[in-house]
Amino acid sequence: MTSVKDDFKRTTISLRPEEYETLRFIAFKRKTSVAGVVRELIYEHLEDEEDIRDGLKALEENADKLDWQTFKKDYLGILD
Repeated sequence: MTSVKDDFKRTTISLRPEEYETLRFIAFKRKTSVAGVVRELIYEHLEDEEDIRDGLKALEENADKLDWQTFKKDYLGILD
């Protein structure tokens, strides 16, 4: 049987003391580990990067027929 931890790759990072303390505080408030907070932040960042790439691709492919309002609504999820 495979555990969730078996699917992770281990890495080491160095943080400034104030960064580490901020992560510890967030982890404490969320009742999770510092590693869990870091994984969540990385996941959110990668999702944002993917959204940006998708948006840029859509703009490139549809530049002549895509207006700003449609782009905001369909690709950014912003409703006016």
